[in-house]
Amino acid sequence: MTEAGWETTVMLDRIDESWDGSDSSVVLVMALMHACVELTATSKAVHPLVFLRENVFERVRELDREFARLETFVVALDWTREMLLEMIERRLNAPLIAKYQLHGPTWDAYFEQPASGESSQALVFEYCQNRPRDVLIYCKYAIEAAQRKLHQRILIDDLQEARRVFSDNRLKELADEYADNYPQLQLVLARFYGLGRQFTIQGIEDFVRKLLVDSEVKQHCQEWIFKFTQPDLFIKLLYDIGFVGIKDGESMPIFRSSGPQAAGLPPIGLGTLVVVHPTYTDALNLQNSIVNSLAKIDLREAGLIGDLPGAVDIDEYQRRLVTLQEDLKTLPHGPDSSTRFEDIVGDVVKLCFFRSLTNIEPKSRTVDDRVIRDWVAANHASEGFWQLVRQRYNATQVIWECKNYADLQASDFHQASYYINDKIGRFVVLTYRGNERKKHYFEHVRRIADKDSGIVLMITQKDLDVFIRQAINGKSNQGHIQELYDQTVREIS
Repeated sequence: MTEAGWETTVMLDRIDESWDGSDSSVVLVMALMHACVELTATSKAVHPLVFLRENVFERVRELDREFARLETFVVALDWTREMLLEMIERRLNAPLIAKYQLHGPTWDAYFEQPASGESSQALVFEYCQNRPRDVLIYCKYAIEAAQRKLHQRILIDDLQEARRVFSDNRLKELADEYADNYPQLQLVLARFYGLGRQFTIQGIEDFVRKLLVDSEVKQHCQEWIFKFTQPDLFIKLLYDIGFVGIKDGESMPIFRSSGPQAAGLPPIGLGTLVVVHPTYTDALNLQNSIVNSLAKIDLREAGLIGDLPGAVDIDEYQRRLVTLQEDLKTLPHGPDSSTRFEDIVGDVVKLCFFRSLTNIEPKSRTVDDRVIRDWVAANHASEGFWQLVRQRYNATQVIWECKNYADLQASDFHQASYYINDKIGRFVVLTYRGNERKKHYFEHVRRIADKDSGIVLMITQKDLDVFIRQAINGKSNQGHIQELYDQTVREIS
């Protein structure tokens, strides 16, 4: 407590979840950061803290001419090996009554040690670049592999088996993380498929030349790819996002450490090798070789990070998304265009949620024709948000109800609750043209949760636009819809 009163810490987090990634949005984030610096310097009673993803931080760094003023107020969340080990051990100990000791004994009780002498900790932490989320995900896959084989401990074979699944996941996460900075980044990363793990400077130069004549890359990455046509700039881009490291001679490759204060790109010489990080070698099926020339080699594309709905190619997919975005923006409210709004929502489900929701049916009727649902989609998700929905609410089918007006009525929630039952599941998505979730809306959702043990997730027009924009940029929508669900659960709890 200060002389003037209580000290207050204001924490601002997840401010980038629904932003559009434009320069104007970055300017607003930049203004917020400067305002927090001013407030910190002028007030002892209020301490604002802004939490930013690294990709957003880099966008601010690029645009802000007074960035040096902010740098002294930046603190990176750095994790040491000891902290990561303790985090994993505490999670492993959590269900146990008699717990193992921390800082090694717990890990050794669960993980087999390799006969070669290298520790299993090194196999996990170094492979994951000491990134907390990656370590958790990798350990999760390893535990699942051990459970499938009924192993009493997590064996080295389980860790190796988990690598492919983790590598696929990490490659998608990387493209998703930087989609706002570099839209459709996955197209460029996918072109490494089947090549070598190491590249000479000449090999990188050949790779860039082939990118610049690739029709898909030119069309969908034109916003940024032509800024990196020089080999050194392209290497710096890949190094900054953590995709490659730099190696000279027989020395170990240097990969960029996490955090905004990480060291810059190491010097590049004629003998420098550009090394793809081991995290991505399995997903891209990279060969254990050095690429010196690509003159007679055609670039191929990995099928793991470029999934598209149905039989459409990426050009058609992008055109449909851009048209859909414009239709949503210009469609008038009211009953006269309600059918068209239903069609737009259906297209959003088909184009943005195709990895999890399939077999989509419009105007789905019950056998007695008493109930007509705007859209019903089969929920086949095996991971992420939609898996949670299927497991928690038994929602093997997801109902999407569409309202072409801004203000919801009590009758809309009564209608949604009427759809909930044990056969189809207890989860309904209610889409409408407003951009606000009013307090009394959540009162209706709470009554449905208490009465039917189900939930209604409200999706605004702004949310629909976010889903479309993320699909255009090649970014996953899991984070945004999970945030909407989290907000709903917190409001009704």
